[in-house]
Amino acid sequence: MTFSSKNGFWAWDNVNNGVIYLTKEFLQRNPSKISKVSSGIEAKPCRNKIQNSQIRFQNSFDYKILILDNVDVYGELKFKKHYQRKVKIIDVAVITLQDVKDVAIYTCKIDYLFPEFITFFHTSSIDRFLRSMIVYFQYYFQVWNKMQLRRKEASRKLRQPIVTELENEVRDNLADLRSMVARDYAAVLMGIGDSKKFHHMNNKNNDSLSNRDRRIYETLIFMTVKVIWIALFRENLTWIDQELQRLLRTLNYSLVENTRRSTIEATQDERRVLLGKAFRTERKLLHRSPAIQEIIFDQHDHRLLSIGINDIPDADERIRYLEIAYAAPEEMLVNVGIAVGVLGVQRKYLDAMLKPLEIFPADKQTSLMKIGEFKIPSKSPLRRWLSTDILSSHPSHFQESETAKQDRIIQCKKWRCYLETRGVLLNELTQYDSTFTL
Repeated sequence: MTFSSKNGFWAWDNVNNGVIYLTKEFLQRNPSKISKVSSGIEAKPCRNKIQNSQIRFQNSFDYKILILDNVDVYGELKFKKHYQRKVKIIDVAVITLQDVKDVAIYTCKIDYLFPEFITFFHTSSIDRFLRSMIVYFQYYFQVWNKMQLRRKEASRKLRQPIVTELENEVRDNLADLRSMVARDYAAVLMGIGDSKKFHHMNNKNNDSLSNRDRRIYETLIFMTVKVIWIALFRENLTWIDQELQRLLRTLNYSLVENTRRSTIEATQDERRVLLGKAFRTERKLLHRSPAIQEIIFDQHDHRLLSIGINDIPDADERIRYLEIAYAAPEEMLVNVGIAVGVLGVQRKYLDAMLKPLEIFPADKQTSLMKIGEFKIPSKSPLRRWLSTDILSSHPSHFQESETAKQDRIIQCKKWRCYLETRGVLLNELTQYDSTFTL
């Protein structure tokens, strides 16, 4: 059941059992995103360009992300003035991971967040985890798109032995990136570094604070999906949700699989490439997440797992490439030609919500906003590095700058204050009180 109004219409949400309001501006801006989601809400508007169209949302998860992402002009100005990271005039304003996190928090409902999570979200451990996720998903979709292009061609030709070798190389590349996700995810789970005080056993009584830990964990998954989606120019939201749930929750406890809203249909050969050699089905109660399985059941170059932590002497081209992608400052990415989503793009090409501006010529804007190809160099055949090889004790030459650390601290304080005031600024409260009359 729907009720039309001047600027949109009301619809009944079968998932949340409540009424929602959908604006025509949002529907016209995001027709492709809405057409991809399925089940949940069904409405039939009857005016202008959206006449006789069916709007289907897969569930409240994607619906909340898409609706809250639609910020009006006043909201953008408010964010840019009070909450956006400040950049000195002498510095080049490029998009950093902190900028993506700021947009993700601002476009999230305040009730979903809490001060303790904001502090947890602004730790260096979470920054490494989010960046490794962005790199992994960028290459994941790059591989998936190429497989879709080859699918029709492969149906008309005989499969050649060299195809299996090429697929194995892509599978190993994807597995290496997945191992980096596992490394940073395991560091968060075990409370290593500045995430130690958020560990569920970090208390005086040495008791497991399961409810607190579950609340942080669920919020982290939700916000990780948002950060990846924004960093990859707001594409493939449903697929990001599905793969992230599989990596962290396993298929047994994935909300995507249990609600039967999976949209990726892969062949057996494609699943072999996407899942990797380490993935295996275990007993339900003892099942380890595929991210952790990648470290346990597969063999990876241990130098890869030390990227951003230790210096790697005599590293080959592959290690140096990945070291820049994972640990180099965002200002360096575009200059060396390594694309990591929106990171490193100059601010002048995007609006406050990190969406492409429409003031540039179409050809120039397309070239700027298209995610570059992540070209991982092949493995070096000269020498096989063994686990007995000793790494250097010197720290990595790519270290977080003091400016980046201060920005993280400043933004953390801003967002904690944002939650305490429920997103209302002091001058807004003063203006409201001055105009209020009995």
